[in-house]
Amino acid sequence: MERDHKIRDTAFTGWLLDTARTAGWDVDNDQDAHNTLRLSAALIRNGDLADMDMPRLAAALKVSEADIIGAAAKEMATNTAMNVMLDRPDVAELNEHLDAVAWPDDQKPRDDQ
Repeated sequence: MERDHKIRDTAFTGWLLDTARTAGWDVDNDQDAHNTLRLSAALIRNGDLADMDMPRLAAALKVSEADIIGAAAKEMATNTAMNVMLDRPDVAELNEHLDAVAWPDDQKPRDDQ
């Protein structure tokens, strides 16, 4: 099934940004730092921990790796459950049907519109 890979801010993203502010990061004026944390949050939420340098992130935020995982745990569990559900063939078929009803002329909006 086609998945939406758009990065969205969540409660965990907010936690990362707030924790970074507390650690002295200027995430409000440093767009690169802000974007890096948003991407990190998305990777962690999706369970892509192997793609993260968790010890370095934890040290930079002045928290433990367990603190980061704990803050992300609920969203990680939700994402896992959703992916299991979306991988079911009947749900994939339903999703295709609903897309065809919503966008009958294959005019599904793109993320950049």
